[in-house]
Amino acid sequence: MAEDRIEFLASGSTSGEKPADHERLEMIRAILDDESVWSEPPHDVGDAIIEAISQEAGPGRLSQNPSRSRWQWAAAFAAAAALALVVGLTGVLTGEPDEIVVAMEGTELEAAAAGEATLRPTGDGWWIGLQVSDLPPATEGTYYEGWVWSDEGDGVSIGTFHLRGEGESVVLWSGVDPANYPMVWVTLEDEDGDPSASDRIVMRGRIPDDQLR
Repeated sequence: MAEDRIEFLASGSTSGEKPADHERLEMIRAILDDESVWSEPPHDVGDAIIEAISQEAGPGRLSQNPSRSRWQWAAAFAAAAALALVVGLTGVLTGEPDEIVVAMEGTELEAAAAGEATLRPTGDGWWIGLQVSDLPPATEGTYYEGWVWSDEGDGVSIGTFHLRGEGESVVLWSGVDPANYPMVWVTLEDEDGDPSASDRIVMRGRIPDDQLR
């Protein structure tokens, strides 16, 4: 398993046997080729890296065995790179943006309102965090609805909210690609069962072109 290879590269076997240089290279290559490394990081990979570093930090250890030090650092680097790619760099590998930020402005209906919509890709669609200020709570019998809108005039609802005692942070979800629906709107709706968007747009923003893939 990848965990065993990482531990062996960092510390050697319990009997003190050390792999040859070419064996270490093959182990590092095997770690990076192991699908389990990329799908879910080993639970103790962080401990293995820390242990390898702490062992090397002992007095005189680096100078006494520079070859072993070089390979231990190579092993630790390989494990750290795999972990970083799994938890934080998926967007770089796939070409998808990690985050899209949209500046939101109030319309003539709520000129003082301002905010920011942050869109993040997930396996289930797009998570949208909406931060607003100076947008009053929706009155009884009404609610706010978030939308993403295309340049062709098609809108898709991304959720509803009312801001009554919930602060100014809202989580919404979109199942469509922002590249095709680059505008974000907030409308004021009546509780009348009509699913279509009203013409009372209170906030709007557009994804900057340089953030669209």
